[in-house]
Amino acid sequence: MEKKEEKKKPSGSFSEVWEKRGQETDAANDFRKKIEMEITEARPGYAVGEIVLKPWHMNILGIVHGGVLYSLADTVGGTAAMTGRDYAVPTVDGTIHYLKAGKNTSKIIARAQEIQNGYAFSVCECKIYDDKETLLTSATMTYYHLRKR
Repeated sequence: MEKKEEKKKPSGSFSEVWEKRGQETDAANDFRKKIEMEITEARPGYAVGEIVLKPWHMNILGIVHGGVLYSLADTVGGTAAMTGRDYAVPTVDGTIHYLKAGKNTSKIIARAQEIQNGYAFSVCECKIYDDKETLLTSATMTYYHLRKR
């Protein structure tokens, strides 16, 4: 009897990572942990996250680095788009408006709300505030619904 050859998935592929979702991950390889980001609330279509700021989160002007703000908006928006769903949501587009400098604050807080959930894409608005509730950024993020096929 002839054995049917199994199709082997490439190591490190998205499908391999997706199958392991929900399992413990190595904190040293988790980007959120590296920048000390914490998701504090997550439910379908809504999420909140924050970063308690350290000197290395700042740019050379002493204000929160734009990349830190964008990373927070992207991750919290993606959490809002993915929570409660059985598929991943990689980012396909993001626009951020830096409205006020993030200075003299101990942390930044992001709140994301899904404003559109279609078959293939979700769109989330994410606003980031300082510890005095001053609006620092407003972002619109688009995520692709990476469904298993």
